[in-house]
Amino acid sequence: MRLNDGEELVTTVHPHPRVLVWPILALLVLAALVGVGLAAVPPAYRPVGQQVVAGLGAVLALVLVGRPVLRWATTSTTVTTQRLITRSGVLRRAGNDLPLNRVVDVGYHRRSGDLGFGSGTLLLTTLSGHRFHLDNLPRIKDVYQAVSELVADVGPDSQPEEERWR
Repeated sequence: MRLNDGEELVTTVHPHPRVLVWPILALLVLAALVGVGLAAVPPAYRPVGQQVVAGLGAVLALVLVGRPVLRWATTSTTVTTQRLITRSGVLRRAGNDLPLNRVVDVGYHRRSGDLGFGSGTLLLTTLSGHRFHLDNLPRIKDVYQAVSELVADVGPDSQPEEERWR
């Protein structure tokens, strides 16, 4: 990621690691099932039957565990002094750059599951009325505070009228 002239990095975060709880549980269950499956293959079908069970377990592990972990690792939200940048994906990369001088409202909300982890969803409203929400951000209060202060410094209200719409 390249920064503009005069732009400074404030923070970069990945989604909260708690989004990996279900994939990790799936891996544990899958490992137990593969172990039982390997032991249950009749002696007449060994070793080919065991190789098939292990292969199916490996494919399921890639789908149920590998994809979510890779999605988590390649998703990031970066706050700079001028922009909020989101990036995600490996093969099909997607991103969004939101200039902070176009943000008119910053908020956050936390569901009951977020409370114990300090995570939440950052809510942003732009001049055009579009709402952006960034889910599962860790340290949501810190991110909210930083973005709020930056928006107050560079937001549309802090610019002269003739420069707001450039």
